[in-house]
Formats: sequence, structure tokens, C-alpha cells
Amino acid sequence: MLIGIIGAMELEVQALKELMEDSGIERISGIDFFKGAVNGVDTVVAAAGVGKVNAAVCAQAMILKYSPSLIINVGVAGGLCDTFKIGDIAVADYVVEHDMDTTPIGDEKGFISGINMVKMPCDRVIADMMVSAVNKVGKIKAQRGIIASGDQFISTQAQRDAIIRDFGAIAAEMEGASIGHVCVMNNTPFGVLRAISDGANDDSPMDYPEFAKMAAANSVKIILELLESIKGVY
Repeated sequence: MLIGIIGAMELEVQALKELMEDSGIERISGIDFFKGAVNGVDTVVAAAGVGKVNAAVCAQAMILKYSPSLIINVGVAGGLCDTFKIGDIAVADYVVEHDMDTTPIGDEKGFISGINMVKMPCDRVIADMMVSAVNKVGKIKAQRGIIASGDQFISTQAQRDAIIRDFGAIAAEMEGASIGHVCVMNNTPFGVLRAISDGANDDSPMDYPEFAKMAAANSVKIILELLESIKGVY
């Protein structure tokens, strides 16, 4: 079994690379893929770059080259629930592309032609295991729901309110749904786990630079615990 792990930024995956044993590096489509063992689990880890296209290219290259049994998207996100605190964890049951909009021709907001869905389902077993991993780490709370992705840094109350209204999302970021989109097209199970770095509101431009590193560290802690659990199950 090989697990693929994708972050957008180096700070979201650097700790995993540092813990990797017997690693090798291969550059594909301008992205460095690190393959080795983390916590005894065969993994391939990559920092895709920010945004949906970068993430989709990374996911497709990873699938074609390494055929992972599962892809996990890890990183930070803006919280859309008032109960979230900085560093808490959002676990996706579904992902949506909040900036996908063909409503003028009669489609539902977020509808993706070709796969013909709005909400793309994450692997339920992995989502369950993610929540269990959060509980094992402790001092961090997890919430499950819809995570929304788009090529926008959400930093106004109006943006935040629109995503909550249209999709009922609990968090917003810029890559997870595009990775999910690619995984659905390739019949590859996937999961999305995001640590909250800001409130996706008017304070986000100030909060994000201060808290992103801490939030990313929390997400890595959960991934390491998750890999321990995967090792025991698969």
C-alpha cells in the first residue's frame, strides 16, 4: 500500500519529508515528489503549489506515476464555523469547488460537468480515521463537514457568508476539491484534512501569516497519527 500526501506549501509537508526514511526524489511537471517511508508506511509526498490547477496537476502526476492506494490532502484553511479555534481540524466528508459557476445555463452552483456532481465524497473510512487521530493527539478539536475550495484567499465577511450560504461549508481553502476532482475521475480514494489558520474574514490577512505555521504543524501531527493507524489496519 502506498499513500500519497499533497500539501500546497512547503510548510505543510516539510516535517513529513524530514521524517521520511529511504527517500528518493523525482521531479515531474515542475513538482518534486519525495517517496519513502513515514512511520513505517510507504508514502509519496509533494508540495503542489497554491491553487486548484497546481493541485490538480500534482494529483494527476502522482496517480499516473505512483498509483497510490489513497491520496490525502493536508494543510491549512480558513474556518467558516464560529466554533473553530485556530489550530482546530476540519475533516472533509465532501469537497466542493465554490468558484465553479455555470448557473447562467441552469446548473446548480458548484456543479462540475463531466463528473456531474457538486459535492465530491471523500473516503469515509479515512475520514473516520482522521477524526480518531485527532482524538488521540488531544488538545485539538475536529469537526467534519464540507470543505470548499476556490482560487481565492477568503478574506471578507461577504465571501465567507456566500460560501456558507451556497454550500454549508465548514472551511475554505484553495486545493482540496481540485485534488478530489482528479481523484474522482481516476477512481482513487481521497481524504482532506485542514488545520484552521484564520477565520476566513476581514481579520484573515493579519491572522494567516501569524498562525499558518502553527496550524500546519497541527495538521502534520494528525497525519503522523493517522499513518500509525493505517499501518495497523492495512
